[in-house]
Amino acid sequence: MNEPISVASTDEDLGCLVEGLPMPVMVAGSQPGWPLLYINGEARRLFRLAGRAEESDLASLIDPADVACFEAELASLSHDRLQVRVACRAAQGRPPFDAIMRKARWQGQDAWLLTLMPGEQPTCGERESFYQQMFTTNPAIKLLIDPATGAIIDANAAAEAFYGYTLDALKRLKITDINCLSSQEVRVRMAEAKACEQLFFEFRHRLASGEVRDVHVYSGPVTLAGREYLHSIIVDVTDEKRYYTRLEVYNDLFHKLPVGVYRNTTQPEARFTAANPAMLSIFEAHSPQALFEAKLSSLYASAEQLEAFLGDLERDGAVSRRPLQLLTLNGRLVHAEVTAFRQLAEDGTVEFSGIVEDVTARYAAQVNRDRLTHLLDASPDIVSITDAEQRVVYLNKAGRKLLGELPEALTLSLEQTHPPWARRIIEEQGIPHAIEHGYWYAETAVLSRDGSEVPVSQLIVSRRTERGELDCIATIMRDISQAKRYQAELEFHAGHDPLTGAVNRNRFLAVLAQERAEARRNGHSLSLVMFDIDRFKRVNDTFGHSIGDMVLSRLVQTCRGLLREVDVLARWGGEEFMLLLPDTPLEGGEILAEKLRRAIEEADFFPVPTLTCSFGVAELAAEESEARCYKRLDEALYRAKAEGRNRVCMAEPAGFSDSPPGKSR
Repeated sequence: MNEPISVASTDEDLGCLVEGLPMPVMVAGSQPGWPLLYINGEARRLFRLAGRAEESDLASLIDPADVACFEAELASLSHDRLQVRVACRAAQGRPPFDAIMRKARWQGQDAWLLTLMPGEQPTCGERESFYQQMFTTNPAIKLLIDPATGAIIDANAAAEAFYGYTLDALKRLKITDINCLSSQEVRVRMAEAKACEQLFFEFRHRLASGEVRDVHVYSGPVTLAGREYLHSIIVDVTDEKRYYTRLEVYNDLFHKLPVGVYRNTTQPEARFTAANPAMLSIFEAHSPQALFEAKLSSLYASAEQLEAFLGDLERDGAVSRRPLQLLTLNGRLVHAEVTAFRQLAEDGTVEFSGIVEDVTARYAAQVNRDRLTHLLDASPDIVSITDAEQRVVYLNKAGRKLLGELPEALTLSLEQTHPPWARRIIEEQGIPHAIEHGYWYAETAVLSRDGSEVPVSQLIVSRRTERGELDCIATIMRDISQAKRYQAELEFHAGHDPLTGAVNRNRFLAVLAQERAEARRNGHSLSLVMFDIDRFKRVNDTFGHSIGDMVLSRLVQTCRGLLREVDVLARWGGEEFMLLLPDTPLEGGEILAEKLRRAIEEADFFPVPTLTCSFGVAELAAEESEARCYKRLDEALYRAKAEGRNRVCMAEPAGFSDSPPGKSR
């Protein structure tokens, strides 16, 4: 692993970068005739060259009449004049061109770096055709800019697609509307491009969507219809910037990148020809030679993946972040994302270069996350997770179904999810307790989409990092509506008469104790009414017990229509009933009893022709025992029976002696 890896030189890496540029670039030696040291693809096409650069010289490409002028311009370069621009006619009928020249060093020798631009075309029709080829229909992103105002004069289809604006919308913009630099800085850069002082720029451009992209801009002056404009070629380098922006300056970055960088041949027996240390680590190669000797086909876990990958690369020229399953030299499976480019070597052969990122750990984490998400989404419980910044980052399927989508902010989420009383408990007790002690459990409620309250059992759990800092808060809520209904039903049946729905004696006694304590604290009065059905035995004997049960149920319904919400009606036993009237003096109890008596007498209990009740009313004294009050009530009820039934009798005041009760009702 410590052996040096053979990589491309700085000049070769620069050549790789400029090879794909959509403008002609040449490097010529300073010797007589200016022998060509390098020429990129666009320059080859411009001069219709098929061979290697070393087989031609610059002088042979220039019209002999312009060679002297060209040589004079080169001689004028100095410390004060770093570059010149000269218009030349090309030899052998090739198109004219403008050359921007400056001194350079190439492979250890003095050289001239030339950036070429098409010159004036002989006819208007030819100029328009050339403009269409070089600008409108060119796949590179291009803008035509007025250097005086910064207005965008024209843009090609590639620019429309990249920026997300229509052509008309682009023409209404200025370059300062999409360039993230200040207006003053943009004007300075345009002036440099117009004067050919600088032709390459690194900018950040804002798209119509608001997204900001890193771009390389190649810009220089052109003349159309007698006016000078800036012709700008934009290259989107956002995704590759981390790896390529400084490769031409810092060659050692190739070795230090945390991702694998490679180059390989494309023959049937394709192999790597260059690789950085990260590639050796990814493929578990003990040396570069061991990796270079391995066939590429043996490093792919799936032949189908390899075939599809190479097919797309051949067709499109580039593949970005393609997920692939690779094999190390030891046969271990590696999940990787590969970005690759198809390019021509100097000898004209095709080669591939690219980047390999080992995402095995990320893939495993994603698999685990997917499994956990599947389990959580399968749970009928509501599960949500909030991060340390109090942002809701997860809500499972059950939560989304019941609550809908939640706001990101925790406070807004709680406001949407819980009724005020539950939210107050959670904010003031639940979350602080969970953060301090790790968890909190209680019964709260959530609001469903229709606004109804749903009772839940809620567990809040906090998680901390290894350094003790709060990482997240998770809450699990289980719908306990059915359990609450079951509990309410059990409590109802335990405290109510199953036939009439009135409370039973046990429940009545419990409520009486509570109300009596409340009356003593507040000094309020409390009255009781005891009543039963007159001659109820005759009803059962004449019409049967089913009619008797109906009479009891309908009697309770009739009474409830006249009672307050706080009044308590109990079935005391058989056909006998008891009423508890909070905050009611004796006179109020008598009035209510009389209303009940009349209502029962007038009610329809078909087939029973008439039905009446007798009532006894008493006010429970503050220090009187319940048993003593019941005795007074019983005596009053018997007195009502003795006086002819279907009447209300007041109980004797507490403390008076009572006669023995009668025996017949």
